[in-house]
Amino acid sequence: MTSSGGVVQAYRLALEQLRSSAPQAPPLERMSELVALLELTTTLDARPADAGALGEALAVVAREVGAPRGALFVRDAAGKLALRATCGRPSVPSSLDVPLPTLVAPLGPGHEAFDRDGLALLVPIRRRGEPIAAIVLGSREGGREYGADQHAFLARAAECAAASIEHGRVREELQRANQKLSVKVFQLHDLFEISRELSSRSAEDGIVDLLSMTVMGHFMVSRCALYRLGPHGLDLDGERGLPAAAAGKPIPPDEARAALDALTGPTAVAGLPDGPLRRRLERARLVLAVPLAAGPHPDGVLAIGERASGRAFSEEDRDFAQTLARQACGALENARLSRVREEKQRQDRELQIAREIQQSLFPARPPEVPGFDVAGASRPCQEVGGDAYDWIDLGDGRLALAVADVAGKGTPASLLMASVHASVQALAGTASPGQLAERVNRFLFANTQAGRYATLFYAELDAASRRLTYVTAGHVPPYHVDRRGRVSRLTDGGIAPGLVDEARYEVGEVTLEPGELVAVVTDGVTEAATPDERFFGDDGVCRALLRLSGDSAESVVQGLIAAVSDWVGTAGCGDDLTALVVKAR
Repeated sequence: MTSSGGVVQAYRLALEQLRSSAPQAPPLERMSELVALLELTTTLDARPADAGALGEALAVVAREVGAPRGALFVRDAAGKLALRATCGRPSVPSSLDVPLPTLVAPLGPGHEAFDRDGLALLVPIRRRGEPIAAIVLGSREGGREYGADQHAFLARAAECAAASIEHGRVREELQRANQKLSVKVFQLHDLFEISRELSSRSAEDGIVDLLSMTVMGHFMVSRCALYRLGPHGLDLDGERGLPAAAAGKPIPPDEARAALDALTGPTAVAGLPDGPLRRRLERARLVLAVPLAAGPHPDGVLAIGERASGRAFSEEDRDFAQTLARQACGALENARLSRVREEKQRQDRELQIAREIQQSLFPARPPEVPGFDVAGASRPCQEVGGDAYDWIDLGDGRLALAVADVAGKGTPASLLMASVHASVQALAGTASPGQLAERVNRFLFANTQAGRYATLFYAELDAASRRLTYVTAGHVPPYHVDRRGRVSRLTDGGIAPGLVDEARYEVGEVTLEPGELVAVVTDGVTEAATPDERFFGDDGVCRALLRLSGDSAESVVQGLIAAVSDWVGTAGCGDDLTALVVKAR
């Protein structure tokens, strides 16, 4: 079977033979046009998107009308009429930027680039009324004018070529779409593998290393860098291929934040606003900046150097880089949260140990004192607190009692409280209550920072005489409830230890008759407040003690704590809370 191209050649050969025998016969001209149109459509239908086929089709049209040179422009994806083929080697621009007429028409004046080669005739090619291509032809050989016959042929040629050219444009568009799809599939596969790798790494250094290697391998670049915003500004967090001098000092936080907020997507470094970030990246010969953002504001930038091949970054490349940066940002944030969580767990373990140590400083069991009932309890507002209470057997029926409250809460207060507790333990029974308070004051003033102090109540109980000798050093004055239900305060003492270098303390004394009690509390009791900021106060303590005075010392302590809890309600604790009760049986 003879191919369509062979048929055209056979027609062409037969036509030339007829022309040689009868060159002036009009039917031969009509037949020549038909053969040209057949050759045109055959060429374009066989290879509609091929540049060579477009060139052959243009040569057929130009030969038929006797034009020595011409150019074919086809509308591209951007909507421009782009040069696709030439014949006769004309020097024409890469695009045709003129409105297309409806019919074959002269190109018109003002197109110097076409005038130099004598290209003057414009043939529009339309599909469904829309311009899709154009042919520009030069003057005919021998200076002949384009007549009605040539115009008619060119119009028919445009109609015949329109469908094939449109088919070629659609085919090219599909090819580009398939190429983009292939690239996307490849990138998605890469992103899936990278995401799995990133999720398996908990160390930030490992994530930065993986990100850098992925960027260099995927884009075939020789350098990249990751800058992240920290407390000192925007600083280099990881790099590959950068010279040592490219690091520099961190960009100050304010300048860095302004530069990062201007990064709304992958941007050429040359397109960044002039400033320290752009200059830093340009010095490092980095050409693409990608924001590193887990929220609305970027916290860093992934910067990529130019490719070894010199090829520019495509839109797909930019999308891939942005997606990769988001994945890395999420992995870095997870690593940071994991580190914070581990640090919190470590602190919690240390606080638990500190709480256990502090609890071990409190008395394990009530003391055995003839004729007296003693109890105490402490509730820290945080894991550890700055309150403490203790009782120390001095022998011969004598018992030392102490309640202290360090200014502040939490770990710092608990550390200072341990020192106060140790001092009282060491000094108890070696000096009078006043002298003991003086020594504790000197110790705290000499060994703590300015403004650090502790309140202290220290007393010694003589069971035989029922006398309680005490000193109240800046502490909440204890409450004495007598047998008649009257409440008085034990106020003898002085200022809180730790405020001044030297201090003197007055010693007080009270005799506890059967049924009477002394309650010592910290300001966490009196200053406990409701949600609307009403304090429990001295009145609240007095009411609770009078209601509970007939109970045991342990019941008084627990009842007082319960009364405070009921008072504050949903407000919760505002300070450490401690109570110690001595009751004469």
